[in-house]
Amino acid sequence: MPINDVHIMKNGKFKYQEQIDMLLADGCQLPELFMPNNQQACRFAFSEEGHPNHIPQYMSNPKRMLQDMGKGKANMSLLSLSCFTEAEKAETFYRNLCKAFKNIPHTIGDSLSEGCLTNDDGRMTSIADNGHFDFYEYETCDLNKSFQITKNLTENENDEKN
Repeated sequence: MPINDVHIMKNGKFKYQEQIDMLLADGCQLPELFMPNNQQACRFAFSEEGHPNHIPQYMSNPKRMLQDMGKGKANMSLLSLSCFTEAEKAETFYRNLCKAFKNIPHTIGDSLSEGCLTNDDGRMTSIADNGHFDFYEYETCDLNKSFQITKNLTENENDEKN
């Protein structure tokens, strides 16, 4: 069931509300959002202790958001977290990214993390055929507490090279 803006504001502010408001003022729109209803989800993460995980692209590189806005190419999706419904679909996507870009393990992570997204955590977009969806966190959400690293995604890659 889609969520309208009034409902979103009654349930909490998004974690990056200030940046979302900037993009809205710049002409971007939030996609249609839905309650996650305890959606199981997978995300790429860094296995290194203390490495920040679960950070949207625009927040890990704020200059990129400003540059994209200046070029008229800002994308609201880059303030969300990229998620998958199933580990297998996430792993396939990851392998394809690694074939196209050699620095993927250093850019988006070397591992798979899994957890459950609740209605108190935020809102999600519809799920694409490949199992991908964007997740917009509420300001109180901390996926570091609810997501656990379940698999190193670079081990098979290293085995294939040897």
